[in-house]
Amino acid sequence: MDALREQLEEESDAKTDLQRQLSRANAEANAWRVKYESEGMARAEELEETRRKLSAKLQETESALDAANNKISGLEKNRSRIQMELEDAVVNSDRAGAAVTALEKRNKSFDKVIADWQLKVRSLQSELENAQKESRSYSAELFRVKTQYEEVIVTVDSLRRENSNLSG
Repeated sequence: MDALREQLEEESDAKTDLQRQLSRANAEANAWRVKYESEGMARAEELEETRRKLSAKLQETESALDAANNKISGLEKNRSRIQMELEDAVVNSDRAGAAVTALEKRNKSFDKVIADWQLKVRSLQSELENAQKESRSYSAELFRVKTQYEEVIVTVDSLRRENSNLSG
């Protein structure tokens, strides 16, 4: 019985010791819970606020991304339109270049024709000048012959009158 009492006392001391440890652990757990509730909740609120801010920033970024994508799409359309206009301009430029080349050939041909006509004109001018000189020369000779003819007619008239006076 003494042994049982001793064992009971030891068990009772152990129980008391365990209850003290349990109450210390409960107090510690309460302290941790209070600390968690005060610090953890504050931290959770900070994290929640940060999450809200990041969500708002994410939405802004997504909006900006959508706007940028729309702008890129518009720029791509403009680039395509400008590319087509450039291709049309190149085609028109090639046509204009071909037309210029053809016109230059025609111009050279016309220059040759003009040069030929200028030679003909010079030749004709030379012939005209020679003909005018001959005409002047013939006019002068005609005038001289007319003058002589008139002198001869005057002489013939005067001889006829004289002849008529002598005959009559």
